[in-house]
Amino acid sequence: MKLRSYGVLTIALGCLLAISCSQPELTPEELAGKAAKEYYDCLIAGDYEAFLSGKADTDSLPADYRTQLLRAYELYKQELEQMHGGIAEVTISNARCDSTQQLMHAFLLLHFKDSVKEEITVPMVQREGLWKMR
Repeated sequence: MKLRSYGVLTIALGCLLAISCSQPELTPEELAGKAAKEYYDCLIAGDYEAFLSGKADTDSLPADYRTQLLRAYELYKQELEQMHGGIAEVTISNARCDSTQQLMHAFLLLHFKDSVKEEITVPMVQREGLWKMR
């Protein structure tokens, strides 16, 4: 019986150790940067609808304007492909809170296929618990 108690205690301690060593919660800055990167990854993949859904307050856009935005994203991607061969990868450079404007600035590094890198700033706002591009 004692052996069984030690087994249960060992499992319980193992679970506690696993929980205490798990990944720490991400900061708001990290969450905003991660969301911005995911939206730009959608743009790279040609998923313009997903990129647009990453923008705040777009659920009530008129259909014509929505279509124009989607076309503009497509043209932007084509332009980057012509100029630099396209984007190979997007990485998060940094993110900072701007408390005066109530938003987060996510800094992304665009790695182009021709080895050029460009840092962009993506203003992010929180809507219903999700980070969205402003």
